[in-house]
Amino acid sequence: MAGGKETPRQKMIGMMYLVLTALLAMNISKDVLNAFLQINRSQMKTSEILESKSQATLLGLRNPKPEDAEKAKPFIAKAEEVVVEADALVKYIEEFKAHVMAASMKANATGDGWEEFMADGKALDMLSEDGRKKVTKPDENQNNTTLLIGPKPQEPRKDPWSAEELKSKLEAFAASMRGIKVTDIAGQEITLSQDLITSIDSTYTFGVSLDADKQPEPWVVNKFYHTPLAAVIATISKIETDVLNTKASILSELLNKVGGTDMKFTDVTVAAVPLKSYVLKGEEFVAEVYLAAYNKNSTTKIYPGGEYSGPMPTDNGTPGSGAGGAGIAAGPDGKCIFKVGTAGLSLGQHGYSGQISYMKNGKEEFLKYYIPPFTVGEPALVISPKQMNVFYRGLDNPVEISVPGVSPSQMRPTCEGCEVFQKVSDSEWNVKPGGGNEAKISVTADINGNNTNMGTKVFRVKPIPDPIPSFGGKRPSDQVIAKGDAGVAAGLRAAMDNFDFPVTATVQSWMITISSGGKLKEYNCGGAGINPDASAAIKAAKTGDKIFIENVICLMPDGKTRKLSPITLKIN
Repeated sequence: MAGGKETPRQKMIGMMYLVLTALLAMNISKDVLNAFLQINRSQMKTSEILESKSQATLLGLRNPKPEDAEKAKPFIAKAEEVVVEADALVKYIEEFKAHVMAASMKANATGDGWEEFMADGKALDMLSEDGRKKVTKPDENQNNTTLLIGPKPQEPRKDPWSAEELKSKLEAFAASMRGIKVTDIAGQEITLSQDLITSIDSTYTFGVSLDADKQPEPWVVNKFYHTPLAAVIATISKIETDVLNTKASILSELLNKVGGTDMKFTDVTVAAVPLKSYVLKGEEFVAEVYLAAYNKNSTTKIYPGGEYSGPMPTDNGTPGSGAGGAGIAAGPDGKCIFKVGTAGLSLGQHGYSGQISYMKNGKEEFLKYYIPPFTVGEPALVISPKQMNVFYRGLDNPVEISVPGVSPSQMRPTCEGCEVFQKVSDSEWNVKPGGGNEAKISVTADINGNNTNMGTKVFRVKPIPDPIPSFGGKRPSDQVIAKGDAGVAAGLRAAMDNFDFPVTATVQSWMITISSGGKLKEYNCGGAGINPDASAAIKAAKTGDKIFIENVICLMPDGKTRKLSPITLKIN
């Protein structure tokens, strides 16, 4: 759904929304759930931009030129009615989202306790720190289905905070907006343009949809029946964006009816909208910079002023001091396009500032603008074999930690279940696990001044494998040894075969028994070397005699001792 002319950003979000909705037919992975949460956040940002545009347009309506003051009065009155009606619906939608979150998290059928999921008059962003704490099950779909649809999808419930109630309010809003009429000071009745009415009709269409099996089902069932919470909230946020887009489009058209293109530009702010907030190194970053209530015929230009560091300043739209150079002129649609190549930029965040100019009383005036920071990242291939996420107790386990597009200086890794967690370099850490069976490495990062959760990786903790003892080159799996090899054996060796870590195991003691002529003779050995008497006995032994190596005690790198496997060999 979309009302009015969509920006490339809105079209991109709409496409992503449709693709991810299709994925609901598959098992929902954490990545897909997180993608819905990201789309929800993008919808929230788009809503903020649309509301800023509406406020700027409303300023223009409320402050007409003196010669247009009388002509503007009926249009201003109608605009105020539109604002009241649209804002009431937006307030309902925000509380609607909070009811859905409460139903999912508190397992109730009415969304009681929804106030807990509101902050500053808006439903929680589930990617925020508070949102992650309170909305712990983004894949929940039973309780929200009970609230929105009820037990019978063929008969969806119509009680308060149901999907049917939401649909009814949207239909009423669409009918009201579609029927807007203004009687101007000449007594002529003015209606909305046919293009805008057609856009409203296409936006608020709630007919029968087809399910995965191509069977017809009501719109409310298709959108909300057994749908994960993350997708439900993203869908509702998309609906809210449509309402705000309709509001902005109608206000803009009302403004145009009273010569809004001649509004006082000093009453508006500057819009700097990146088409993407994350670009791969080598791609081109593109942003649209324009006056929020721009005039297609205005002679605006932007004068890029260079890069700034830190979070985006808040003095957007304050007067500028003037700029030199030719500048970048607006295109036919009144928008100035800012571009910068990223091949020479460092990885991480970058933001750009400058000034935008417009003509006022035949003189060029300037306003400052700041483009929101965007992230430059590299293509990243991550291959994570599920059976290899292991830390070995007692060893230094090196770990590389990185987040594509985020500078190491912004990251804050922590390890739960680690005895030692020490930074070695920008991206390498040394891990010594504790006594538990697992260790969890979590990473947060400073993104635009916010401490943002980047995710958690769980590692199994295992003891170091037993070393393999050998005597004269023979191991526990061997059965015979040549007399010459036995006679020259200097002692017992303990090796960490096929173990990737450079680990040394130290033999502390062992016992060798020699069976010769029907008699057994035992010799205790301290350290890895063989007892001299045992060595002499082996040299005197005959073919067929046996050597038994037992009670092998080995000191491991973690400071603990292990008893290793015995070796039994027949002299050949």
